Amino acid sequence: MGESELTAELDSEAKLTALAASFARALNAARAWPLLIGLRGDLGSGKTTWVRAMLRGLGYEGRVPSPTYTLLEQYACGGLSVVHLDLYRLRGGDELENLGLRDWLADPKRWIAVEWPERAPALAARCDLTITLAISSSGGRLLTVASGTSFGAEALRSVRSAGVQHS
Repeated sequence: MGESELTAELDSEAKLTALAASFARALNAARAWPLLIGLRGDLGSGKTTWVRAMLRGLGYEGRVPSPTYTLLEQYACGGLSVVHLDLYRLRGGDELENLGLRDWLADPKRWIAVEWPERAPALAARCDLTITLAISSSGGRLLTVASGTSFGAEALRSVRSAGVQHS
């Protein structure tokens, strides 16, 4: 496992959600914001589950629906704002700009979690962290978190320093 990558094999949804919650708490404690997080994986691989668990880890107790049809959902977690985007149905980059992306990227205390970032290549190229989820042959999840920027590498080091465990 390289310095700029974290991998885990998770054999249950409970382990996936526990890791996502711990991951979010470690990033928040390290004041890792603003942060652009890309989430990649096939349909049903756990992208929305990961974001939901991150929000729970930050103390958010409200409903966390999938933004598949609305394209986005926003959450307030203490002083941190989290925007959850699902670009699966995105029709073009101008649609993303009309949603307020430029303003979100300028906010210093915000996380933007983007499912299907590859649908907006310019945005995908800016991701500080990219989380890839794959369904293993046993039905569990294979997780890879890779940094895409120096800030992402620093954020990932903070997660490791916090002792976030994947087992």
